[in-house]
Amino acid sequence: MSSPSDSARDLAALARVRQAFAATPPPPASVGRPGLWFDEHGAPHTYDDPESEEAAGHFAGRPWTDFANAALLQWESTQSGLLHLSSQGRAYYLPAYLIALLTEVLDVDTFSALETVVDVLMPPDPRAPRSVPGGQGEAQWKALVQARITAFQDFVAALDGPQRAAVAAFLDAMVPRFGNTPPPNPARVALDEFWATWLPALSGV
Repeated sequence: MSSPSDSARDLAALARVRQAFAATPPPPASVGRPGLWFDEHGAPHTYDDPESEEAAGHFAGRPWTDFANAALLQWESTQSGLLHLSSQGRAYYLPAYLIALLTEVLDVDTFSALETVVDVLMPPDPRAPRSVPGGQGEAQWKALVQARITAFQDFVAALDGPQRAAVAAFLDAMVPRFGNTPPPNPARVALDEFWATWLPALSGV
C-alpha cells in the first residue's frame, strides 16, 4: 500500500523522532492501562483487562528502542497494543511505532497500525456524538468522554517540547500516506486540531 520514502520530509521526521526520544528515561514500572467503565451515575469502576495485560507483557519493561523495527508492525496485537497502554506507557513506546512506520513498507495489514497510531494522536472531541445512540445515560457518557480527554492530556503532558515537535513532524510526513483513503485525512485532522502548534519548531533537526 505504501513504501518507505526518502523525501526530505520523511527523513527529517525520522531524525527528529530519534533525536527527541534518545534520552528518554526507562519505561514506567506499569505500562498497562487498567480496564475502566462508568455506571449510569458516571462513577468509575476498574477491572482486569486481559488486552492491557497482554500489551504490558509484550513490552515487559524493555526500552522502546528494542521495538523500533518491522517486528513491531508484525505483532498480532499491534493494531490495539498502543491503545491498551497507560498514558505514560503510550508516550514511552510511541517512538518505536513512529520509527517503524517511517522506515518500513506498509501493506494492507500494517497500514492499520498507522491508522491506530494516528487515532491515538487525535485529540478527543468533547462534542462527539455517542457511539451507540441511547446506549449510555447522560452522566455515563459525559464521564467516558472526560476520561478520554484526561487520558489524552496526560499522554501529551508526558512528552516534552521536542518530542511533541517530533510527533508533529511524523504526522506531517504521514499526510500523503492517506492520499488514497476517503477524506477527511486523519493525519491532517490531528495536525490541524492539535499538533500543528509545534510545526513552527520543525526548522532544523
